[in-house]
Amino acid sequence: MKPEIENYCNSVWPLIYDQYNQGRHQQELGFYSQELASCTGPVLEVACGTGMILLPLLKQGIDIYGFDLSGQMLEQLYTKAEAENVQNIRRRVTQQNMIDFQIDVEFEAIFIPARSFLHLSAQEDQLACLRNIHRHLRDDGTFMLNFFTPSLPALLSFLDPDPEFSEFGQFPHPDGKGAIKVSVRQTNDLSEQIQYITWRFDLGDELHDSPMLVRWIYRQEFELLAKLSGFQVSALYSGFDKSPYHGDGEMVWVLQKAINR
Repeated sequence: MKPEIENYCNSVWPLIYDQYNQGRHQQELGFYSQELASCTGPVLEVACGTGMILLPLLKQGIDIYGFDLSGQMLEQLYTKAEAENVQNIRRRVTQQNMIDFQIDVEFEAIFIPARSFLHLSAQEDQLACLRNIHRHLRDDGTFMLNFFTPSLPALLSFLDPDPEFSEFGQFPHPDGKGAIKVSVRQTNDLSEQIQYITWRFDLGDELHDSPMLVRWIYRQEFELLAKLSGFQVSALYSGFDKSPYHGDGEMVWVLQKAINR
């Protein structure tokens, strides 16, 4: 029996998430900030986590809303917002999931950064998410997201069904309680396109294992999902610098809501 999947729904991830995600974060923030700068209407960030993108965009003057499944991550966002004197953050940011979220706002743009769409493991959930996003967009609305291009050599390197943990790194505890040591193990299911990842956090006086699930998606697979959900592809880039897609790197998608389905 596989352990219950936590993804980011535990008390440890919020302690280190901003540091862990720092490498890709600046590129993501730069891209979405540039793409959304001209928006005059409301914008929605799906799976906003600790607010690494949402809070800077809000301070930039964008009328942004967000939600996340993890209450622990959202508490970190609220704490950061209050420290930065951001008002009414709990009105803008709520705890919901990607599949059936409901917000009584019609958005000019919606985006999913940080590869969060890949945490949906079932195709019916992927379609439900995309169709719900479509419903929440105004007729000329834009939908953007990013995730990695599957690499066959990389996927084949994680086929051991019972792998050992390997050291990932360590991060300062925000309360000054030393370092949180992180290790990870991964096994891939090629038939289901799923990465089963377990993160192990060593907090000194306790170990916490956190199972995570990632379902990789191929280019043409996502193009079909998007079409079935009422979107047309406006652009596909290899990375956040808007390089033409060449079959590897980060897939960065820009979609438009199709009016006539």
